[in-house]
Amino acid sequence: MKKFFVLVAFAVTAGLALLPAKRRRMHKIYLLRPEIDDQTVIFRWRVEPMTTLYRRCSFRLTFPAAVDLSRVPARLWCDILLICLHTHWLLLRPCEVYLPLVLSEPEKRFWLQLLQNAADTLESLWRRPRPVGPLGIQLIDGARQVPHEKVDGIGYGTAFSSGKDSLLQAALLFELTERPLLVATTSPLSPLRDHETARRREVFEAIQERRNPVFVEVLSDLRSSYDIEFSRKKRYTIYVSELCDPYLFMANLLAAGAALGRTRLFLASEAEVQANAEIAGRIVQHPDFSYSAATQRALARYLEPYGFRFGALTWPLYSTQVQHLLWARYPDLCDLQYSCWRVQPGQKTCSRCEQCLRIAMTALVDGHNPERMGIDLDSVIAYAPEWARREPTPSKSHRISDAEHRRKLVGAMIKRTSVFRLAAIIARHQWSRLLTKTTWRMLVRYQRLRKGFTALPDAPELGVREAFFDWLDPDLRDRLTAIYLSHFACEPRSEHLGVFERSRILAERAMSKLDASLA
Repeated sequence: MKKFFVLVAFAVTAGLALLPAKRRRMHKIYLLRPEIDDQTVIFRWRVEPMTTLYRRCSFRLTFPAAVDLSRVPARLWCDILLICLHTHWLLLRPCEVYLPLVLSEPEKRFWLQLLQNAADTLESLWRRPRPVGPLGIQLIDGARQVPHEKVDGIGYGTAFSSGKDSLLQAALLFELTERPLLVATTSPLSPLRDHETARRREVFEAIQERRNPVFVEVLSDLRSSYDIEFSRKKRYTIYVSELCDPYLFMANLLAAGAALGRTRLFLASEAEVQANAEIAGRIVQHPDFSYSAATQRALARYLEPYGFRFGALTWPLYSTQVQHLLWARYPDLCDLQYSCWRVQPGQKTCSRCEQCLRIAMTALVDGHNPERMGIDLDSVIAYAPEWARREPTPSKSHRISDAEHRRKLVGAMIKRTSVFRLAAIIARHQWSRLLTKTTWRMLVRYQRLRKGFTALPDAPELGVREAFFDWLDPDLRDRLTAIYLSHFACEPRSEHLGVFERSRILAERAMSKLDASLA
């Protein structure tokens, strides 16, 4: 009888997913023309019928006085609105989107294909497998023709949060280019406090003191305009912020770049984010597909009429390689890493999460002291047994996740870092600590922790994914390749060729839609 009800429930779910759009609740989304008020750009829209996705149907981007917003093309503000909001439409399907301008047919096809790429992954993040129905999104032109305008300038810039990826990209640009642009986005998201700590302000000030960037901080209330749990209520295993945060950071980078004449722009994206697989005839990406190489390269083609080149410098690097390179090559910047999103006011890191543990062990295994970036060793090692006991939650979806890989990686680093090595790192920083009971208790806890990982096989050294060298910025490619190969071996192309090819296919599906308009 139980099996019968399960089958009935699955049949009803499948039937609802495949119903024609006209039989399901249709949302109409009206995007309004962006408004500029001094240094603030205001974006508004209406949704009929109303949806609980939004607390308010507007958001703002506020730029410092040094950013001349009159230099930003009017068309780019409209595209920024599409960039920031388009993944929301996947959660409101079926929907009709009334645009604030006229898009060419190739441009409409581009956006629909980009949304289809995202939908193929988003449906894999549903709590239970289900058939994928039609996209259910229509784009309807507005009344205004808004032409593209070329942006003047050839300078470089990167989105900057001071997480290890953006910090490494900034360091690379300091080494390889003249006075790069760093664009930080401050947009608090309750209940997180990572955008509000004193440590974040210290990091922003320190990067400007130690180097000489053009530093821009953009304030936005976009992340507080929506219900972060809306996607979870619709039974997806991803938060709304995970879908759209990278697009907000990208939008601010584009606007600041246009205003300041920086057209070679980068948003960091590691090798893990490129993970993908073919499932039931669809290419399913990592949950962080919003900033995968496939997504970034597709959007780069869309932005070509402005003269932008957009991408990442870190596609070939694994997460641990990013941190290793940062500490090995840029010792005067590595302590500015600010990666813990659970941090609270008054803290530099929470030192009690998997992220802090992974970052600490990556530093320790290379002989560095993670306390330099604010991690409390006693707290993170006290947390480690709790992390080790926690079993990964099996996913009921087809979600591509690197959670198990991360656990094995951290375990292997714990195995490789002996208690004597840990003591030596502490002594090198402050030898008198070895005389305290607190330190000895920490060392005893760590030795007990290591016993649980001694049976782990030795992890092979990771190599860089050299196929992704092909997609690096052409003016920086040779010098970046030389840097990466001076620190790491190459992973055999055969080991990542499938991921590379599927990424290429995804990008070209969207880019090919634009060929007619760019010919």
